[in-house]
Amino acid sequence: MIDAHREPSDVGRQSLAPSEDERGAPADPEDDGARALLLAVDVLLWEMRGDALELSSVRAPARELFGHAAERWAADDGLFWRQQHPEDRPRLLALVRKVLAEGATERIEHRFLAADGRPVWLSSELARRRDQAGRAPVVLGVSTDVTRARAAEDALREAEERMQALLESTEQGIYGLDRAGRCTFANPACVRLLGYQGEAELVGRNMHQLVHHTRPSGAALPESECRICGTLRNGEPAHLDGELLFRADGTGLAVEYWSRSIRRQGEVVGAIVTFVDITERKRSEELLEVQALMSALRAEVSAALARSGTMSELLQGCAEAIRGHLDAAFARIWLLDDLHQVLELHASAGMYTHLDGPHSHIPVGSYKIGRIAKERRPHLTNDVLNDPQVSEKAWARREGMVSFAGYPLLVEDRLIGVVAMFARRPLHEHVLDALGTIADTVAQGIERKRAEDALQRSEGRRAAEHAVLRRLIEQSGDGIVMVDEHGVVRLMNPEAERQLGPAAERTIDAWASTAGFFTPEGAPMPAAQTPLHRALHGEKVESARWQVRRPDGSLRVLSASASPLRRADGAPAGAVMNTRDETERLRLEQERERLLQSLQEAVQVRDEFLSIASHELKTPLTALVLQVESLRRAIRRGQAPQGVPRLDAKLSTIHRSVFRLSDLVNDLLDVSQISAQGLPLHVEDFDLVALLREGVERFQEAQAQGSPIRLLGCPEVLVRWDRSRMEQVVTNLLSNAVKYGAGAPIDVRVEADAERVRFAVQDRGIGIAPGDQARIFERFQRAASVMHYGGFGLGLWIVRLIVEQHGGAVRVESAPGSGATFSVDLPRVIAGAGAPAEGEPPRGPAPPG
Repeated sequence: MIDAHREPSDVGRQSLAPSEDERGAPADPEDDGARALLLAVDVLLWEMRGDALELSSVRAPARELFGHAAERWAADDGLFWRQQHPEDRPRLLALVRKVLAEGATERIEHRFLAADGRPVWLSSELARRRDQAGRAPVVLGVSTDVTRARAAEDALREAEERMQALLESTEQGIYGLDRAGRCTFANPACVRLLGYQGEAELVGRNMHQLVHHTRPSGAALPESECRICGTLRNGEPAHLDGELLFRADGTGLAVEYWSRSIRRQGEVVGAIVTFVDITERKRSEELLEVQALMSALRAEVSAALARSGTMSELLQGCAEAIRGHLDAAFARIWLLDDLHQVLELHASAGMYTHLDGPHSHIPVGSYKIGRIAKERRPHLTNDVLNDPQVSEKAWARREGMVSFAGYPLLVEDRLIGVVAMFARRPLHEHVLDALGTIADTVAQGIERKRAEDALQRSEGRRAAEHAVLRRLIEQSGDGIVMVDEHGVVRLMNPEAERQLGPAAERTIDAWASTAGFFTPEGAPMPAAQTPLHRALHGEKVESARWQVRRPDGSLRVLSASASPLRRADGAPAGAVMNTRDETERLRLEQERERLLQSLQEAVQVRDEFLSIASHELKTPLTALVLQVESLRRAIRRGQAPQGVPRLDAKLSTIHRSVFRLSDLVNDLLDVSQISAQGLPLHVEDFDLVALLREGVERFQEAQAQGSPIRLLGCPEVLVRWDRSRMEQVVTNLLSNAVKYGAGAPIDVRVEADAERVRFAVQDRGIGIAPGDQARIFERFQRAASVMHYGGFGLGLWIVRLIVEQHGGAVRVESAPGSGATFSVDLPRVIAGAGAPAEGEPPRGPAPPG
């Protein structure tokens, strides 16, 4: 007997063979066939009989079942009860009693513990029948393994429960559509968002016609253009943002939706539509867009106000920014003329840019702009045509004006102007609110610009005054130095730096120790004795003279005056010093004295020159006059000169006198010409040796029995010089050699190379003392006495000038009693002379002599 409330420790073991009662009964072929079929699958056959619910037999397939070997099933009928799950055992026993009592066939699912302890779900079918002997009723049980099916059902049920929970808990609206577009289900969020009382109001209705029939613009949305309907037609998923679904009360709901098809065996049989309410998001996006727009506008207005330019230029930038960012038809800014209480138009951007016309000057209180100024309150409207403040209705209708915004420009409740704009579309409420901040920004910018302009004008005046003072200080011919009360140099003008050297930010003591200050007598000057130091201690210094050694070693003589500086309360504030460089004045005084002395010497030289010139000119003139008078007397008496030799002698005397006078006059003319304009040169190609030879021959003929002259050196030297000037050089040198040569031989030597030419005239006469050798090349200078040797003292001076103008040099080598050698060194071609003249064959340099 089995107790339903306790686990039997032992159940009567029954073999699979028939019992004694069964052996006496005939076999049932159909029952045996069924039993054979059941034993062929994973089933358990068990029987319970009698009121005691005895388990009479348990049969299992001849193999391992639920981890229990077939032999164990055959040997242990109690295994079936012992492995029943404790929670399900009472239910199974109760059902067995019911079947025995009522005879109905029942089914139950209960758990059986496999050998490894895992539960196995069994589906058992219980039926009552009489045993073969016709005695007590028997319950026949057939149990099959339904674990997998049960697990699948549990999983499906859990999935359905999760799906239902998801549909009910999500804030997204979700509804299903059949192939015809009718609603098949709607989750609570969908019902709530669309404003219906329950799902029943939606199920079965065409959702496009009910909630998705109109575009956001207000135009109808045909089913052929509906993306959700398109999903039903072709299975294409759809996702749209900013669409409208209409609620039960007819109001629109801004949504973002997704639609996806439902397919069965590849064919579209419906769709799932999911949507979310984006009203708040749209509102936030619009707000962010407005905030970004106003931030950009504020930034551009601030940038426009920060630029340099006139007030009108700055305000024009603000007006253009307002018009551009707010898509206004036009924007204008007026400024208040406080004296006349008139608003003057300073900026206009958009469809009107002129600043004249009837609205260029608006009295405070007139028109809507004047009333805004008078009331100091903004005027805003998105319905211009019905606004009583707008008087130009016909103009507004013609131009399509929709909105107007006007704000007073206030700074601390003080009116400075008005900003206003018209637009052809409504302005967002946040834009209208933010425009007040823009108006404040413009007002503050105007006030700041006015303050900056006033400050700039003031600073300009001060800067102009300072500039004048600075120019006076910088351009002053006197040095100006200022030190503070601590003796630190704070100001030095350029003249002071030139005179004293830089000393900015240095103390007087440090400056004096490095600058080299001296007393007028040349002794070092201590810092305490400097004019600035004395003035710093309260002394007023007048015209103190001192000396300063500059970094270049030059010594400058300065005259200084210094005065103490005091603040308004009398406290010491430093000292200022004026210095004047008197070095040049003293130099000019010395130069004046030197020039006076030179003038006196020049007068003396002039007197000497006049005496010499008188003597030099008289000598040939006297001889010339005597000879001419002698000839005239002879002619008047009718007497011919006594013989040709005597006449020739007289004519020779006349010739020499004329020649001498000509040389003297030419020298004087050269002096006059050189003093006026220098020596003009006329360059040409010629042979220097030929020129020297002509000069030598001329002097030989003139002096007859005088000093013999030899020409030595190169046979030919081609040069490009001024021939006449070089002939003058040769003549003066030969004349000088003949004059002082004491009748001794004279040599003329010529040397040349590819670049330069050197020629010298050597006499063996009285010579020149070393102290006179440099002086003889100066004007009116001579080494010998004028009483013994004639001439103006100009010949060698003219020679030096001509040679130097040709780019060469002349020098003398001499000693008293040993004669003198005058050497001339010249380039073959004078600088800048160029090539030989046109038509002349080019001449190469002569070989060295």
